[in-house]
Amino acid sequence: MRKPFGRVRIAIGVTTLLASTLIAGASLGQAGASTRGLFASAPGVTKTTIKIGIINDVTGAASSSLGDGATAMEARFKEINAAGGINGRKITWVVDDTTSTSTGAETAAKNLVQNQGVFAIAELSSDFFGAAPYLAQAGIPVTGEALDGPEWYEQPNTNLFSVTGNGTPNGEAYGDGGFYKAIGAAITEGNSVYDSIKRDGLAACDKTIVPLGTVNFGAFALSFKSDGCNAAECACVLSSSLAMATALHQAGLTHVRIIFAAGPTQDIFQNAQDEAAAKGAYFPGIVSSPTYTNAASLAFLAGLKKYDPDYKGGLPDLGESDGWPIANLMVEGLQVAGKNPTRASFIKDLRKVTNLTDSGLATGPINFVHFGQNPPTQCFSYVEFNGTKYVPFPKSGKSFCGTLIPGSKT
Repeated sequence: MRKPFGRVRIAIGVTTLLASTLIAGASLGQAGASTRGLFASAPGVTKTTIKIGIINDVTGAASSSLGDGATAMEARFKEINAAGGINGRKITWVVDDTTSTSTGAETAAKNLVQNQGVFAIAELSSDFFGAAPYLAQAGIPVTGEALDGPEWYEQPNTNLFSVTGNGTPNGEAYGDGGFYKAIGAAITEGNSVYDSIKRDGLAACDKTIVPLGTVNFGAFALSFKSDGCNAAECACVLSSSLAMATALHQAGLTHVRIIFAAGPTQDIFQNAQDEAAAKGAYFPGIVSSPTYTNAASLAFLAGLKKYDPDYKGGLPDLGESDGWPIANLMVEGLQVAGKNPTRASFIKDLRKVTNLTDSGLATGPINFVHFGQNPPTQCFSYVEFNGTKYVPFPKSGKSFCGTLIPGSKT
């Protein structure tokens, strides 16, 4: 599962990052479909509409990576509506900002449910854990991504559905599928916590915890240099990843291999300093085609281009590439919940779904059948920024797939 942003860990040396996958698109109603037999079956559901709440880090520390997630979700809902909606109903939505805080997430959730009357929540936030207890108690279906904490896989939160599928916060770690060996990382200082890289004959040499959104990495760069590390992964938002890379370069560590957990983004082209910081860095992709060249990826990009005003072309950033599948998972849940969905039927029936692939976008099948259990493998893909563009790594674009390591811990 992807590392959390909410309680940000800068995993220095080498550690595992498992990129999220996308889920299958639901079949839709026909344009102009009859509303015969439809009725107001639940809060937020009328004969002609279904109202969804969107929770997003529109502002605050996490907005540099996640802030355009809401517009990507809206884009997917617009595309669904243009195709006829779901069983004759159109999707409507209301967006609320977390301000990248846990209290903001809770306030947003309560406002959307109690004041706006939404049926369900689609979220993309570094601090969603603040809203999770309220939404679980209220029985509100939620689709999102498990970026922020373990609540996605813990009882009684069976109402939470992550686009990464099932998982467990305390189970065995996944191998990295050979990624760190492939980039030539070779670290001598040991740390037994990072079981996921032992299969490559590697070990972690340093780790640092920093606040969400920090851009001060001067002291860390000195520690990194002193410990003799040669690879760094920043499990944090884009602004922090760029700041870490810049600090390492300023410390003379220009040959350090760096992984940006924030994923590829066109934002690094804004100035020469950011381009220099990102040059040679590796970025996790969340689709089977990391440079978005297969048919499923091209359809995804066409949808963003048509319906998302924030998308300016190129590879989608983290907010866009995660927001779309989060909305898509919401559509899947609405579809399987029946002609007149209830919150209970959404949760019950989506928990029966397995082997979702998002029509070829996902790096592996997603299922929700066994809540709180890890799937046997996790697959992820990477691109490398060569200074002018993103290129697949390896050149074949093949995903790295890691299996569970017996006796290890996440």
